[in-house]
Amino acid sequence: MARHALRGLLAIVAAALALLAASAAHAQPIAPACQATATLSSDPAGAGATAPHWRCDGSIADYRAPRALLRFDLPQTGEPPAYFTTRASTFGHIVVSVVDRGGAVRSVRYGMSDAELIGSGLNFVLPLPRITESSDHVVVAIDGAWVAPVVSDGRLVTSPDDVRWPLETMLALAAICGLLCMPLLFDLAFYRILKAPFLLWHLLSVLGMLALTLVSSGLVLHLADLTLWQVSLLLPLTSSIGVGAAAVFAADLFEKGCLPQRTRRLLRCFAGITAATSLVQATRLPMLREFGSDVFYFAFVPLIALFSLALGQAALRGSRAARYQFVACMPIWAIALERIFTNLGFGDAPHDQIFAFSAAVAFQLVVTSLGAADRFMILKHERDRAREQSLAMEAMAERDPLTGLLNRRAIEARFAELQRQGFDTMALIDLDHFKRVNDTHGHQVGDEVLRVCARVLRADGDRDAIALRLGGEEFMVLLRGSGTRQRAEHLRRAITQRVAADLEGLDAPVTASMGVIEVPAAGLEGTSFADLYARADKLLYEAKEAGRNRTMHERLTLFGGGERVHRAAVA
Repeated sequence: MARHALRGLLAIVAAALALLAASAAHAQPIAPACQATATLSSDPAGAGATAPHWRCDGSIADYRAPRALLRFDLPQTGEPPAYFTTRASTFGHIVVSVVDRGGAVRSVRYGMSDAELIGSGLNFVLPLPRITESSDHVVVAIDGAWVAPVVSDGRLVTSPDDVRWPLETMLALAAICGLLCMPLLFDLAFYRILKAPFLLWHLLSVLGMLALTLVSSGLVLHLADLTLWQVSLLLPLTSSIGVGAAAVFAADLFEKGCLPQRTRRLLRCFAGITAATSLVQATRLPMLREFGSDVFYFAFVPLIALFSLALGQAALRGSRAARYQFVACMPIWAIALERIFTNLGFGDAPHDQIFAFSAAVAFQLVVTSLGAADRFMILKHERDRAREQSLAMEAMAERDPLTGLLNRRAIEARFAELQRQGFDTMALIDLDHFKRVNDTHGHQVGDEVLRVCARVLRADGDRDAIALRLGGEEFMVLLRGSGTRQRAEHLRRAITQRVAADLEGLDAPVTASMGVIEVPAAGLEGTSFADLYARADKLLYEAKEAGRNRTMHERLTLFGGGERVHRAAVA
């Protein structure tokens, strides 16, 4: 099953990559020719006395500045652009200005509520002011951007369709999300059998990563009508849930002795820190804008480093789970670290690499699910073995070690159920003058006599008779069905015959005395094991007093007040 799941994932990823390559048929968006930063008091069209210092070397404007300016040169031929588009995230305001060659400016100011989300790739679009034949360039002023892609991904397009991913690609992403649902089913099924906490943490990690994939790809917009603010809130929350839960999952997954307790505690601690920074980032408090995003991304670095340390420690100590985790995490770590460092300002402009990230998430979750399943099977085997040992110990505690018969403890605990099953006759049997056998022939012969007696009382596997040894030379047989008194008497007599046949050298026959109490179903209600045992023991005593090698029998039609007793003696 694991091999088929991995093959299916690779096939889906390969097909979707091919579809992405084919999607290049869309009209190419227009990238900014120059970028700059400015204060909020400057002209959003980049003109006048507050005109910024434009940088046209391909560098990206700092999104942390109060205002980032993007300048787009309009093409002289072809269809002019009609929309500004960028990555969906939080911003204060965006002012889009069309500047004519004569200096005329037409501007439109937008807020987050004006953004039209595109559910294929998770961009948003804003309409441009009217463009005429005399229009020269477009300036987009982005105030209060919270993440770098809002600035770095800014483009002009002729239609919202130019930024939509092809339907086939979205279907491939949907298939990846469907694949992510498989581990959820496994976790729920396994947890019902084995209440292991790591399964719940894996479940939470899968939910977080699944939600992150749905949100970052825009698929969530096909399931719910969300605003740009809600999407901006979900992105940091889902990522922190997925990564944080994965860290705690790993801390619980690694086998005992394969990971130092200090490392386990640190994994849980940093998972909590990452979740806390995500909550802070999601609040979008104005005072945090300039550094909140950096803190959010940087919080993942020590967690990934600690995760790597834990993998190394566990692998060196022979952990099987560490092997699965290492294979699973390599692709997603490579992509995550690239995203983290570019968003922190290291290297080129940040790119979300949504599809590659989604494929890496799917790969990671499938492989970690295999690791969880492997760990589950190991724990289940250990639990089953412990249960078997427990049952064996329990069985030993309920069996007489010499004869193999049940003991009083085993029957007394189940006596009420046996009554409901129809066992209405109790026969108490005691070997006569058994001490003489031990004194004359030794305890080894005495033990063999007890074993022969046990074989007789088993009644050749009769399901309507249950034999047990109470201790010493005293035995009990519970019977149900017809003729219970006669069957009990047959067993008593068979003891003498069988001992004589199986054991040579005894100087006298081994006989038995028996007390039998019979209580039909109508009189069983309210009786207990102790009640019937006391009656049977009294009858056994009477049989001994009457000369041994005989049976005393009582049949009670009522038990308690107003009982009727039928007595009989058999020699």
